[in-house]
Amino acid sequence: MTKEMVYVIGAGGIGMPLAAFLAHSGAPVTAVRTSAENIEPQMIDVVIDLGEGRTQAVCVSTASLSKINGTDGGMIVVTAKATANRSIAPELFRRFGDLALVVLQNGIDVEAPFIEAGFQKVYRCIVYATGQRVNKSTYRFREVAPSPIGVVHGDGEDAIAIAKALSTSNFRFRTSKQVERDVWKKAILNAAFNSICPLMNIDNGVFSREEDVARIAKNVLEEGSEVARRIGIDLEVEELMEQLLRISRLSDGQLISTLQDLNSGKETEINYLNLAISRVGTALEPPIDPKTTRILGELVLARSRIGRAVSLR
Repeated sequence: MTKEMVYVIGAGGIGMPLAAFLAHSGAPVTAVRTSAENIEPQMIDVVIDLGEGRTQAVCVSTASLSKINGTDGGMIVVTAKATANRSIAPELFRRFGDLALVVLQNGIDVEAPFIEAGFQKVYRCIVYATGQRVNKSTYRFREVAPSPIGVVHGDGEDAIAIAKALSTSNFRFRTSKQVERDVWKKAILNAAFNSICPLMNIDNGVFSREEDVARIAKNVLEEGSEVARRIGIDLEVEELMEQLLRISRLSDGQLISTLQDLNSGKETEINYLNLAISRVGTALEPPIDPKTTRILGELVLARSRIGRAVSLR
């Protein structure tokens, strides 16, 4: 699989660095743009800022989805916003339906549209990295830990080969046999990052710098842990808090994706994080209302709607 094409669907803060790292390692890769139409296949120069004065410059193949007319094997890696999944899943299946698909997104049930579209091999990858577009050709990227990949639909026989094919020294992947637990762990963590940081208009490092803010985050982790426990997933609050502070320290200065979306007038993924945890909790018998998690999510959703309405005036 390492010599087969990798189609990275979404050329944003995570997708473009992934494509650049793969291209730099010599793997055949195309970064597929989902937000722009009629871009003919072309090579573009990309610079990845890795921190501590380190950069990686590489030429990356890119094109619009509409300009890719067939495949000779390989795999699809979806890094586009989860808000686009339902709209792109049928088109991806039409063009790539016989390939393995890796959903490289965080959140609950983000893989459902691709399974419903007909893909027979679907994997989830939980992203332990942050990425941000700085300008037209420069991206800031920080890895926190190797990102786990596990099967959510199909036999899972390609998991080891997929993790190996995607791994580079700057963006590492590993296989996981408990991917549902990984999904919920990261979703709960992101429920804190993707609501508190945007509402405060501050970077990811706030939790490692401000104890009062960390206590609010801990409340979110406690609520998410209780919902997860009720559906059979054991996640200790201490484990979650340790990971939250580690991510905060390692991504100090980075803006979380939801804050980037709010600043650019884009729809956020909060429905797959805070509001998804709330939906699962309230559907239980007896129900749980993760109040802090829900209210923070509702505030982000409201801010997003207001911001997008203003941008359209």
